[in-house]
Amino acid sequence: MHSIETKNITKLFGRITALDNVSIQVNEGEIYGFIGLNGAGKTTLIRILLGMIRADSGNAYLFGKKLSSDFNLWNNIGYSVETPHAYPDLSVTDNLKVYYQLRHMKNPTLIDNIIDQLHLGNYADTKAKHLSLGNSQRLGLAKALMHRPKLLILDEPINGLDPEGIIEVRELLKELSFNGATVFLSSHILDEISKVANRIAIIHQGKLIEELTTEELTDKLIRKILIQTRDNRAAVQVLKEANHTAVLEDNGEIALTNSRAVENPENISELLVEKGLPPKQLYLFTEDLEMFFLRMIKYNNP
Repeated sequence: MHSIETKNITKLFGRITALDNVSIQVNEGEIYGFIGLNGAGKTTLIRILLGMIRADSGNAYLFGKKLSSDFNLWNNIGYSVETPHAYPDLSVTDNLKVYYQLRHMKNPTLIDNIIDQLHLGNYADTKAKHLSLGNSQRLGLAKALMHRPKLLILDEPINGLDPEGIIEVRELLKELSFNGATVFLSSHILDEISKVANRIAIIHQGKLIEELTTEELTDKLIRKILIQTRDNRAAVQVLKEANHTAVLEDNGEIALTNSRAVENPENISELLVEKGLPPKQLYLFTEDLEMFFLRMIKYNNP
């Protein structure tokens, strides 16, 4: 069963098309990374999935049930969208107590458990308005997680967190997924997305331009050997004569992209040494998610 499914979702704001026939499927128990530039349509789709706004056309389904006025599975969903909100004059604990009542929960230990889990114990009696950005984010996550949802929808969940907090959230999301929860994760910190997501979707100008598993992403990332010698032009000629795809890049480095070279860089080094052009530098470059994302955006710009 798909925890989330959208079919040809379109949303207009005046003359601006925020979403253009977006169709996605998020499987139960996976972490789905949803990335795009500011204004690409990420938060608009999230707000549609949470029933905050309506699509102009197309349909959305959660747990196989169509989103409509009679949808009644909201207690299976946790969410944090953009800036986390709290009652500013209530303490962390009292904010969670309010949320506990709103969710009609029946186990009071959930409040203490989530405070401990997100390391908010030292701030339990602190008013929300006095929390740092990072701890405000923790409070938002606490509200999203306290009732142990089957589906977690998070928009920029690590914004403002310190490195330790980012690692904690990363491990928490992996644990939730391992235990069967589904995580729909939108973030501009692409390095973190690449570390946790099972699948990644790229949205640009309202259109879904790429959707792939992490394994498929690995296959699509550019990999090349970058080389510096005392005479790069001569080295390029040597490499071409050995049937390698060698070019001089704008910065003067030699780039080798053919798989035979990438998989056996030691052979390249031996060849250049034999020809009297020993490498001063030779290393394997691998594109990361951020570089891949920018390449896809550039390719899809009109």
